[in-house]
Amino acid sequence: MAEEGEHARLWAAPGSAQVELLSARFERFAFDRHSHEQLSVGVIEEGAEGLHLAGGKVVVPAGQLVILNPGQVHTGFAAEESGWRYRMFYFDTAMVDELAAEHLGVRDVWFARTAVPDPDLFTGLSRVHRAQERASDPLTAESLLLGALTSVLRRHASTGRAVTTGPRRDSRRGPDLARQLLHDRWTEPVTVAELSAASGMPRASLIAAFRQAYGLPPHAYLLRLRANRARRLLLTGRRPAEVAAATGFADQAHLTRVCKRYFGVTPGAIRP
Repeated sequence: MAEEGEHARLWAAPGSAQVELLSARFERFAFDRHSHEQLSVGVIEEGAEGLHLAGGKVVVPAGQLVILNPGQVHTGFAAEESGWRYRMFYFDTAMVDELAAEHLGVRDVWFARTAVPDPDLFTGLSRVHRAQERASDPLTAESLLLGALTSVLRRHASTGRAVTTGPRRDSRRGPDLARQLLHDRWTEPVTVAELSAASGMPRASLIAAFRQAYGLPPHAYLLRLRANRARRLLLTGRRPAEVAAATGFADQAHLTRVCKRYFGVTPGAIRP
């Protein structure tokens, strides 16, 4: 590969607070099961990335795009012995909704494919991502990002309700109520008994139903929620120790372990 050794950098786009960027190379590292609040779009530059999703294993080789819907639980690992090198965009859902409404006439969009062959878009996204590393003019930087997301939406977005094999909407009321409690009290200790009371479901049934609805059990969902909040604070320039205390982690070491497992980088590599 062009650059030897594992490395990763996560930063906020210079032209838009609604976009985060990752540039990384991994050989042996593997991500834990996690999800992102944003739409995740990337280009696999070398090697191949493997992902475990609800529908099974997907391998994305060099030259293809990887696209993950907000909230889509997945892992990430090297699908070739040499590892993989890639660049990711994380687009805020408000930005996605705005551009989808403008260009597609609807706000409710989703992406059916995780591994996407599209050579022209691959080249364009690679160029835009590299331009963000040396951007000096925020107007140009943001214009490039808006154009990149627009191209992704026009070429690959699906509209309407996604086909799902998950639980029916009426059977998700209990998990939805438990999820809302986690969002309301995400910095505080929460017990299974409290989730059970909020949802109106027995504890064992709730945990199983929650996992089916959201891809993770409640404790892992809460940890992911805290990690995503911490990531956003780190991108504003706040110190890791301060962020750990503000987001419910036991200490900075705990935050460091979780950031590495979920995002592939330590807090020190997450910067504005």
